[in-house]
Amino acid sequence: MEIGHRVLVVALIVAVIDWLAVARNQRRLEYIFKPATLIVVLLGAWLLTREPHDTWQADFFLPGLALSLVGDVFLMLPGERFFLPGLVAFLLAHICYVVGLNPTLPPWPALALLVVVAAIGLALYRGVAAGLRRRGKTSLLAPVALYSVVLSLMLFSAWATLFRPEWTALRQGLAIGGATLFFASDAMLAWDRFVTPSPSARLRVMITYHLGQIALAASIALVA
Repeated sequence: MEIGHRVLVVALIVAVIDWLAVARNQRRLEYIFKPATLIVVLLGAWLLTREPHDTWQADFFLPGLALSLVGDVFLMLPGERFFLPGLVAFLLAHICYVVGLNPTLPPWPALALLVVVAAIGLALYRGVAAGLRRRGKTSLLAPVALYSVVLSLMLFSAWATLFRPEWTALRQGLAIGGATLFFASDAMLAWDRFVTPSPSARLRVMITYHLGQIALAASIALVA
């Protein structure tokens, strides 16, 4: 196991501590271990670039992880005024992931997946948009719509690696699993925040988010 992968294992351990803090509603620990998790993931991803790796992907994934860290900080701060800056940070992170997963245009056979992903993204947005209207937060409709499009493109780009022969099965699995978990995390976050709040949502959001980021970071390594 390369040192970068070992550091990603450490990131998983740090993430588990954060999950326990979330489950026990220990906010002070969350303020430490939520950003700490992404810092360690970012370090692990950078160390993977010291070994054989996908240079194009890494050039965009590292900034994506850094922007995710910025988004983490904004979203954990109290007050609604930090939500939009956090949304913008994660929007830029997803754009980095989309570009990193697409050194060339997606293969034509992959476009069939785009229809499925678009349908899922549209259904999610319609539900969230209805919640925003009920809460009188119509100013967020356009930013959330844009975010939904980019998030869906990120998910599609990961699944499209199935049609990229240069990607090994392991890297495909990491990219697809990571993107799907990240998509699920954002979907649950939006649903909890704007549609139907759930006491367990924050924990589910953090678990899927951290696992998704770790998997995406690991996918840059060129291993069989």
